[in-house]
Amino acid sequence: MRFTKRIAAALAGIIAVTAFSGCSLFSTQSTNAIGTYDFTQMNLVQLDKPAEGQDVVIIETNVGTLTAVLYTEYAPNTVANFKKRAEEGFYDGKPFFALQKGIYAITGASNDEGTEGVTEDGKFIQNECSVDLWPFKGAMLAYSGNQGSADSRFFFTGAIEITEENKAELRGYTNQETSAQIIPDELINAFEKRGSVPGFGGSYTVFGQVINGFDVLDKILWTDSDDKNKKPLEELKIIKVTMDTYEDGKFALEEPTSDKFVTAEEIKAMENESNSTASSEADSASQG
Repeated sequence: MRFTKRIAAALAGIIAVTAFSGCSLFSTQSTNAIGTYDFTQMNLVQLDKPAEGQDVVIIETNVGTLTAVLYTEYAPNTVANFKKRAEEGFYDGKPFFALQKGIYAITGASNDEGTEGVTEDGKFIQNECSVDLWPFKGAMLAYSGNQGSADSRFFFTGAIEITEENKAELRGYTNQETSAQIIPDELINAFEKRGSVPGFGGSYTVFGQVINGFDVLDKILWTDSDDKNKKPLEELKIIKVTMDTYEDGKFALEEPTSDKFVTAEEIKAMENESNSTASSEADSASQG
């Protein structure tokens, strides 16, 4: 796709804040998959009703319970690892070890620092990104700390304000040969209506989507965290993870709580703080 890097930069450029371990979880990664996407074939499955028999995970936390569907068809290796870890009780008792208020909350590490995760063979799982799956509010994204791969660690996404300027920029990318708009309005409008952190798109595997318990998700995402290491200032942990399958009437289906999002002004303030911190660290290094 033409303009691949520019589109990825536009998505990532909607947010720019410092994340876990001093690394930017929001940067445009070199492994971004957007260049492989055929937007003309896009089907936003997260907006559809779950299918009968679809994998479901019930996650009980110390602040409440939420339920999510898993996308085995799109991310078979990622989901298989998650299900294996869930079935063996790996996630039970695991803390959320890093959190950016309103934007993401990460859990599933095998150590307290959050720097290690688990897979069946000990090797990272390569990203399984899809044009059909996006970081809408309540999406579950795989994480490892290494570009283009994942392990047992995962994070829930929150939502940021999508401004008219953001939407105009995304609509402005066109095919040089046909002048056709590349990113469909359906996706841009869904970013705004459903809530999203678009900068995660193409860089992390989306393998699940919360279908109920959005109030619990907000409790988790809007907890304060340490400015430096992003560790939540209040205890947040998983109590128990249970696997199930979807059946009509068995699980409530909720719409995301669209009134909770990080504003453009707050994002700008985060960016300024991050730049200031980076400048101070650079000055200290040069003087040392």
